[in-house]
Amino acid sequence: MIRSNNTTDCVVSQDYELFFHSSGSVEKCMIEPANALLEYSQKRNLHLTFFVDVGMLRCFDRHAADNKHVARDARSIRKNLRAIAEAGHEIGLHVHPHWEDTRLVDGRWDFSNTRYQLRDFSADEINDIFRSYFSLLQDLAKAPIVSYRAGGFCVEPFAAISGLLLELGIDIESSVVPGAKLIDPQKGFDFAGAPDVRGWCFDSSPTVPSGEGPFVEVPVTPNTVSRFFYWGRLVDRLGPQQRAQHFGDGLSKAIGRREVLRRLLGGSRTSELSLDAAKAPYLLPIARRANRRSTWHVMGHPKLLSRRSLEIFDEFIEQARIDRFLTVAGLAGQVRAADSGRRPQAIG
Repeated sequence: MIRSNNTTDCVVSQDYELFFHSSGSVEKCMIEPANALLEYSQKRNLHLTFFVDVGMLRCFDRHAADNKHVARDARSIRKNLRAIAEAGHEIGLHVHPHWEDTRLVDGRWDFSNTRYQLRDFSADEINDIFRSYFSLLQDLAKAPIVSYRAGGFCVEPFAAISGLLLELGIDIESSVVPGAKLIDPQKGFDFAGAPDVRGWCFDSSPTVPSGEGPFVEVPVTPNTVSRFFYWGRLVDRLGPQQRAQHFGDGLSKAIGRREVLRRLLGGSRTSELSLDAAKAPYLLPIARRANRRSTWHVMGHPKLLSRRSLEIFDEFIEQARIDRFLTVAGLAGQVRAADSGRRPQAIG
């Protein structure tokens, strides 16, 4: 859909978290890159949305009394999040429930035998997770927390948490990448049927628009990567050094063999438009191809950010002719106001 006033909007969201395999350090994965984003956003006069993996902080708090390094990291995270909030950025809830089972072994986070998806927890456990995470995060945020992103995009079954989210005042969801699909027994998702639109209201499933629904979905802009992208990622993982240099010093958990093979054979080329170092180079080609698109949502992770990512994003802003930056909540407000019971139209 081309906006009648020809304004091009851009949302930038970041998942503030450690790695899920070899966690990496708090300083390199979150503090240092988040500060780089704060500096950049001040220069560009834009506000981002940070989806905070607050289960991580709760886990740190459980171990802080017994480990001075963990206690120091917890203080650093709180200080950083307060700086983010003070700068006017939106803070949203990001839930990775595996932290409930994570142990500290010999000074390192042990993620073995952890439950990754909410569906692996009881209703009482889910209730405790959301209420405690929300309370902890709201204490650090200046503005009310109204947006949510599922860990690993594992947002279904959304109906299991919808009532709880509304009780907490959260009515904005931002986990869907239209057309993306991940086949993995531990952390799979399927957004193949989701529309590539600016946003929509929904009721029980974020992938199914419903004009009367109480929630707003703010999807991430999809991007089609090259046939050789995942081969390059495989080389990166197996090689002694990573080609795409980023701030973070940890390592992500490998996906299942079935999905690896599907990707290498070209069966999974839809990914999220991202500031992450490995995916940022795609920002410029898609800006040229879809230069009439009215709304962009670029996501990422501070841990996977690079200085080069921000240089590329500067070029993207010019190529895509971005006129205005919105937070996730800001765009959701516009979607809700414009929806009035109608299904949204495609944006490009």
